[in-house]
Formats: sequence, C-alpha cells, structure tokens
Amino acid sequence: MATVKKESPRSVVQAAISRIEGDNAYTDIVLSHLLTRHSLAERERAFVTQVVRGAIRWKKRFDWIIDHLFLGQRDQLPRPVRWLLWGALYQLEFMKVPSYAAVNEAVHLARMLKLHRWAGLVNGILRAYVRKPEAIVFPDAKTSPVEHLAFSESHPEWLVDQLLSQFGFEETHAICRANNHPPDLILRVNRRKISADDFAEWLKQNGVEFQLSPVAGFYRIRSIDYAFRSRLLAEGMATVQDDSAGLIGLLADPQRDQIFADLCAAPGGKSTHVAELMDDRGFIVSGDLNQSRAASIDRAARRLGLSSVHPVVADARQFPLRQADIVLLDAPCSGLGVLRKKPDLRWRKNASDLSLLAVLQRQLIHRAGELVKAGGSLIYSTCTIPPAENEMIVDEFLGKNPQFEIVHAKTSTIADEFITERGFIRTWTHKHDMDGSFAAKMIKRNF
Repeated sequence: MATVKKESPRSVVQAAISRIEGDNAYTDIVLSHLLTRHSLAERERAFVTQVVRGAIRWKKRFDWIIDHLFLGQRDQLPRPVRWLLWGALYQLEFMKVPSYAAVNEAVHLARMLKLHRWAGLVNGILRAYVRKPEAIVFPDAKTSPVEHLAFSESHPEWLVDQLLSQFGFEETHAICRANNHPPDLILRVNRRKISADDFAEWLKQNGVEFQLSPVAGFYRIRSIDYAFRSRLLAEGMATVQDDSAGLIGLLADPQRDQIFADLCAAPGGKSTHVAELMDDRGFIVSGDLNQSRAASIDRAARRLGLSSVHPVVADARQFPLRQADIVLLDAPCSGLGVLRKKPDLRWRKNASDLSLLAVLQRQLIHRAGELVKAGGSLIYSTCTIPPAENEMIVDEFLGKNPQFEIVHAKTSTIADEFITERGFIRTWTHKHDMDGSFAAKMIKRNF
C-alpha cells in the first residue's frame, strides 16, 4: 500500500506541474497519483486540482505575462520557476485567493525548492503583475489575430489558424473561450434502476444543484456532495458522461433483441447507454484494442447491472463479428471537441496529427461498413470538430459505398438545435455547453 504523505497543497501543485511538464505526463493521471499519495482535506484536494488544471490550460497566456515582466532572456528562467509562476498567476487571475497569500506562498515555495536566488524574482514578477495587470498587452487582434487569440486565450497557433480560416474571428474567439471554461459534472441516469422523475427528486432531496440537459436522461450538476456522488455511482444509479455522447444512443435508436457492435468502446459509456435504452435485452459486443481498457467496459456494465454488454479485446479492423444490426464507430480522433475537459490535450496535438488520424478513420469506417447487415445501420461519430475528421470522412465513404445512404437525424428524438441541414449531429461547446462532437447515421440498403 502506498505511503500517504502530508504536504502543503501548493507543494503538491508544484510537484504535479513538474511531472506533467518535465515528464510529459498526463494531467489527470498525475493528479490521481499525487492525490492518492498525499493526505489532503477535500477542500485542499479541490484547490490542487483546480490550480494544476488551470495552470496547464492557461500556460501560454502565463508565459506571455512572465516574459513581459522578466527582464532577462527567456531561456535564462529555470523551468521550475516558470512552473511555480504559472500556479501563482492562476490563483491571482482566476481564483479569489488574496494577492498577498498567493505571492507570499510562491516565494516561500521557491525557497523550499532551494530556488533561493530566484525567490526575489518570483516576488518581483508577481507583485508587478498585482500592481498593474493592465500593463500586460497581448498582440493586436486586428493586425495579428492568430497571435492575439493564441496568447490571450492560451491555444496553439496552428489550431487558432485553422479555426480562423473556418469560422472567422468572433466565433473562433467564442470557441477558444468555451474551451477554457471547465465543464459541469454531467450524469446519465440509469433508468433501469430509477425513473428520471424519481432520480431528479432524489437529487433535490440531497441538496444537489442541477439543471436538466436538453438530452433526455442527462443532468448537469452544479453542486453535489462528494460522498453522495460516490454513492450514486457505486450503486449504479448514474454514469458520468457528457450529454453530447448521449446523442449517439438516441441517434442509434436501438431496439430489443438487436445485435449492436461498438468497435472502439472503452470506457463503455456509449455501450452501456445503448444497453439501458434496449432495457438490457440485446447483444452488445464492445471492443477495444487495449486489454485494460476493455476491462473498464466490463466494470462499467457490472456496476450498472447490465448483462447484455460483452467486452472483447479486438482491433476494430479485425472485429470478431460477422454482422450486426447496428455498428457504431466512435472513431479515434484529435479530440478537439473536449479541450475544456483535458487541459493538456491542446498542447499534445499538431496539424499533422489530423492527416494521420484521417487515414485511420478511413480504414475503420470501411471495416465498420462491412459489418453492417443489409437493412442495418452504421453510425460514425467523433468528439472533434474539424470537417476533415467528420463530414469529409463520411462523404468519401458514401462515394465509395453507394449501398449506404444518410438517415436524417430529424427522424430521431434529438432536438433540432443539434441537427445540421444535411441531417448530421453537430454539437459545439460555445453554443450548446457540451463537448464538440459529430455523428452521422447511415443505412445499408437491400440490393
């Protein structure tokens, strides 16, 4: 069993950022590991999580501020000092932490980390920012729109450039701002265990602040007691899942006793939602290439009391099934629709990734089409926004496979606000307060 240590929250923040940046580790994995190792109160855990995720999300903006206030050459500032400043600047700009506390604790932490010669600089930079934050001027929006949005909204230049070419300045600005707003917790009720009305009443009785999602069976949680949340999940009453993902199950419209193939299923959210919609009376084959991820599907199904979900370890291009009534390809993608959830993802992607992913997506959708029985349905979905990974993949597939045709999403129980003129599902973080996503449903005609 891991030894639980007692450290100050800001020390844990620095340790987390150091591991994320120094070892190129994933933010959520690092946080999970460190919060297990260190003995922190619930409020302290929340503080650490917020500051670490915020520092990584906003690091490009903070680097602009630091470089403006640091009089030396950029590469003269040690990386640990820069990381320490990120955390302090996040507290100053985005949290209600008193300026004296954020500054003094940062200086104290610098000394604890044996960065004594830099403690005065940390103090000077932070106090200069506190005195006159308006002195920080970002690149001009009119003459340098890419640089303006990249630094002020902390996004990589390549992504801003792509968004600007597609949407223009105002909408790109709105997209970037939405990506920087952490989402609410979204819960999907397990209606096999409790009705939607009873679930809502139960939430109210336990002091949960929530709003109904425009997607049936989903709840946007504003405030919830951690112990009660844990109980809901442990008893299989609910699943944490973005409401945009819930649209896939509604688009699929699965019927009892059908065979459903979910080719890239981990961690199992869509498979278990489909099982619930089928009242657990069907046969769902849920595959993933990775054994541990496939095991997560099994755990999700067991927690929810579902017996119709059958996880398999399989490459989607060699899926162990002849044919299915419905085939879902939730394709591997750039994930640019979930940047608000994954603060480090924007820094891990580049423009060339989209081209490489498109090659894989074409291979996978071709194989998925082969698995659909005559009269059956194929659903292609992603959690990203570039047309190169969405409409273009579907259009190319339809051009090569004339036996398939689009089923307009208007025929489903999905609200019109999520449906495009062509009948695709499209959600946007800045418009719908949910992940950016895409889905298309195609039917295989009988020839």
